Amino acid sequence: MKLIQVGMLSVLCASAAFAADAATVVTKEGTGESAVVNKDEAKAFEDAKQKALRSAVEQAAGVNIDADTLVVNNQLVRDQVFANTSGYVKKFDIVSKKVEKNVVTVTVKADVITGDLDKDIQAARSVIKRMGRPSIVIMVNEQTLQNGKGITTSDNIATVLTQAFKNDGWDVKDPAFAAGKIHIAPGASLAAAEAKEIGDLSKASFFLYGTGSLRNEEGGESMIPSTDNKGNRIWFPVSGQYDLALFSTSTGEVISKVAGPLKGVDVGKSKLSYENTAYEVVQFNKANVIESVRKGVLENFRNALTNGQEIALVVAGLESYGSAQQFAKSIETMNSIKSVEQQQFDKGKATYRVSFLGTTSQLAEAVEAVTFKKRKIEVTTVNGNKLELQVAK
Repeated sequence: MKLIQVGMLSVLCASAAFAADAATVVTKEGTGESAVVNKDEAKAFEDAKQKALRSAVEQAAGVNIDADTLVVNNQLVRDQVFANTSGYVKKFDIVSKKVEKNVVTVTVKADVITGDLDKDIQAARSVIKRMGRPSIVIMVNEQTLQNGKGITTSDNIATVLTQAFKNDGWDVKDPAFAAGKIHIAPGASLAAAEAKEIGDLSKASFFLYGTGSLRNEEGGESMIPSTDNKGNRIWFPVSGQYDLALFSTSTGEVISKVAGPLKGVDVGKSKLSYENTAYEVVQFNKANVIESVRKGVLENFRNALTNGQEIALVVAGLESYGSAQQFAKSIETMNSIKSVEQQQFDKGKATYRVSFLGTTSQLAEAVEAVTFKKRKIEVTTVNGNKLELQVAK
């Protein structure tokens, strides 16, 4: 078998590239607002200050990150900034603070360390890009409960997640493929076999599944009335929670599992209908939801680019078990393949578990460029993290 060169992928942007800019600082002003709830003006001030700092850091990201990043991966940039705001601010001053109509507004002037900011955002962007537009299926069983009177289904969380993953450059598959084929009860644990079945049906490498609930909490802990003294509706006190798990469909492995509350929106953002306010609650919490899911994704991708990702290889046209063993030893010598484990052999077809420093498509290109016992290798199927080959006669 001929050997080919498959360039080893870098996990993060080289630190040397950013060393010269590590101390670069820019000064930006940012403004944030927060409603005073339960007369807790101190908490509202702290929330508004944090929003103001995030605004300043996000402006610094716009100055130092190229336009292509902001257009293609706008959500990724914004969430990466939000995830580590305090780590980028060298110092800040409060320019102004005011309280009007129960809302605290804070403006800050912040010195933002742009070298580290640039490094983190470019690293996250690089990881997503290097994985070659990964595919994903998103299915969230979301229920809404209004005044304890009835349960309806909605898709606010799935809509927010779908848009965020599309903005990041993912290939988001339509979950309609599951109609009549996949039945998963809310709250049920997904087994590896089910995850693989979803991968086979959807041709997606990842599956994001979970539950969400939204509820109208009249008379809850909030001290702010939901109606005025004439009985007119002022706002809807809506909150909720989410519970999500991300699977690799090739292995059934749970990459990450996240859960958390969906905090109610500020009074000023509440819409005059329960459904619209529920949507606003999800929008209000989307940065936390998306970041918690994305953290697991990025860690998985970084590990794959460092240690190799697992790809299932099915090879037909091997005349004997000994030939299957020879095939395994041959491809193991190719650059960027870290290990090959033969799993079974049946009627001329062998299956392998391959650890590869690259994507499934890159491995497909690599094996089509070589031969086995002077016979051509043809790629017949590329499906998520599964590759099917045919050795010519």
